[in-house]
Amino acid sequence: MIELTVLFFIGFVIVFAGLYTLVRSLRESAQNEECSSELLQLVELPGLGFRSFSLLFADSDYRMLSAEPRLLHLARQLRRDRRRIALKWLRSLRRDVLSLWRLRRLLAKYDVTQGVREELPTTIVALISSLSLCVFLLGPFAFAHVVSRGRQQAEVLSRSCGAALHRLPKSRWAEFAEEWRMNRVTVG
Repeated sequence: MIELTVLFFIGFVIVFAGLYTLVRSLRESAQNEECSSELLQLVELPGLGFRSFSLLFADSDYRMLSAEPRLLHLARQLRRDRRRIALKWLRSLRRDVLSLWRLRRLLAKYDVTQGVREELPTTIVALISSLSLCVFLLGPFAFAHVVSRGRQQAEVLSRSCGAALHRLPKSRWAEFAEEWRMNRVTVG
């Protein structure tokens, strides 16, 4: 009887811990969505918004076309088109990171703390620039994993900026938004 009571108690603790974790993760997810919407009100991020980037760097259709001798010209055309599109997307992603970097600097001016190291945007821009060179020289299919990691780092930067923006006092929001718009006009 004591063993049954102990097992019941352990089961209750496990169920309670699971429910607590679930509720907490749902609350954090809702807060992340709110932070993202605040960020997207200020900054347009088309590079980060592109969700099919993995298809852009996938080589399966290229390999399938190049395996067939009569479709080799089509495979070469696909490679050239993918290279062109991949370079455009990498330029867009680089502009997004630079916009987020300017936003971080403005948030620092408003004394809003940030969780990501200061050198992260510079590292991401350097990674994207070197990837662009590699894609230009070697084609879009060789660096799918590295591109994925670079995009993940850009998303981390975006979430960090969204969280920092969420910590901005509501009383300073209008002033901050106006200064951001003025900053965008002078830079852009």
